[in-house]
Amino acid sequence: MPEAETAADNSVALRVRGLSKHFGGVAAVEGVDLDVRAGETLGVVGPNGAGKSTFIHLISGALSPSRGRISLFDEDLTALPADARTRLGVGRTYQIPRPFSRMSVRENLTLAARHARSEQPGQPSVNVQVRCQRILERTGLADVAEVAAGGLPLLRRKRLELARALALRPRLLLLDEIGAGLIETETRALIELILQLKQEIEAIVLIEHVMEVITACCERTAVLVSGQLLTVGATGEVLADPRVAAVYLGTDDAGASASTSVSASATVTAAAVAGEPLLRLNDIAVSFGGVRALKQVRLEVQAGECVALLGANGAGKTTLARAISGAVKLSSGSIEFGGGTITGLPAEQITALGIGHCMEGRRIFASLSVEENLLLAVPARCAEEAWGRLERIYELFPVLRERRDKPGTAMSGGQQQMLAIGRALMLKPRLVILDEVSLGLAPIAVEQLYRALGQIRASGVAMLIVEQNIHRGLQLADRGYVLAHGEVRLSGRPEQLRGSRELRALYVGEDAGLSR
Repeated sequence: MPEAETAADNSVALRVRGLSKHFGGVAAVEGVDLDVRAGETLGVVGPNGAGKSTFIHLISGALSPSRGRISLFDEDLTALPADARTRLGVGRTYQIPRPFSRMSVRENLTLAARHARSEQPGQPSVNVQVRCQRILERTGLADVAEVAAGGLPLLRRKRLELARALALRPRLLLLDEIGAGLIETETRALIELILQLKQEIEAIVLIEHVMEVITACCERTAVLVSGQLLTVGATGEVLADPRVAAVYLGTDDAGASASTSVSASATVTAAAVAGEPLLRLNDIAVSFGGVRALKQVRLEVQAGECVALLGANGAGKTTLARAISGAVKLSSGSIEFGGGTITGLPAEQITALGIGHCMEGRRIFASLSVEENLLLAVPARCAEEAWGRLERIYELFPVLRERRDKPGTAMSGGQQQMLAIGRALMLKPRLVILDEVSLGLAPIAVEQLYRALGQIRASGVAMLIVEQNIHRGLQLADRGYVLAHGEVRLSGRPEQLRGSRELRALYVGEDAGLSR
């Protein structure tokens, strides 16, 4: 939905036209036309892989566009490097805080302030240290001003990330997922701070998955999908748009076509027989510094059962998956597998007991061939079985046989995901955890993957499918759990979850009170 061109004036703070960024043959952002008006806070939302962070990188100068134009108050930024944009008034935060870890909080802030936009003519000059002290106080960092930034917990590092952006004296402030991982009281404090900043900063762009922040702070919201602008308008109207819900819940036409082909293969597996669960989570909690990522989560997977773990980005899904496989330590609670406790066991022992984990991001070894990546997963004690297991993976994913001698990363994204799944299956697991396997893939590649998952399910392997896309996640599932803010908010069979008003509320914020 391109925005209309307007005469050159100060009513538009940021204007982008035809903005595109390609990585090889992949379009991360494609043809985006968007205006951010002076005095407004514009929200930018969209599912994982929509191109939101790439969009912010393009505006800030961290990435150069493949084509298109960017202007700030009618000054062309397109060809300028990031430091020049900073001096003209573009400030930003990063999704993952990046302070100088050995420098104190105050030193981090002072360094940013010395690269700030020049004082405007006619304004009284303010001492850098005085300005930094004011920012420390308003962001709640004054009490840790002399502490090394690397020793701060996540919540404090996020505050420092915002403080450094404010020290640049921005005219345009870009906030990238600043609400991710915050507890509810911190989220409310963040909303109050952003509302205050609206009175001082000429324009704010807020990329966020926490819809409470979007609805409280943003007059208008833009929705990105697969790098393209789906819609932009008043926040309430946008979040109520059925197309936006379809994007988040996965009920678009592309998903529907894949569902038909997958469900046929799923029907060959009988429903899991109720009994003692293969996997049981007993009130598990996980904390990172001051952030509670998981809170008293209870979850069960029966032998041979397929369970979907759903939720928006930042809900705690990946943390839960990593806690099961031993990559993350529990703060409290316990995990049982196969009738015994696995709480506190190292990851390699959990793997040996029969839990395979296909992690988000694939993690292919670039220096190894496809076949070497697969064989590397087989424990030494099972060496005699390696070639038989390898043959089964090649039957499931024939393209891997064709490319067995090629480097693991010299394949398409979909093929690399097949390799990552195959590597997890080489362990011959009783339970396989599949974390966001469809993320960033073309619809045809996702359909191929889910057909293969149907075959895996039919073989009797229990599956925990971690998905942001609800439609995809429920295609094979016997049951589903929905996480929000590290807690299980909904659970049930697919037919109970589909179309649930509470489910929509958790994803796009509509009638959010229903989820409480």
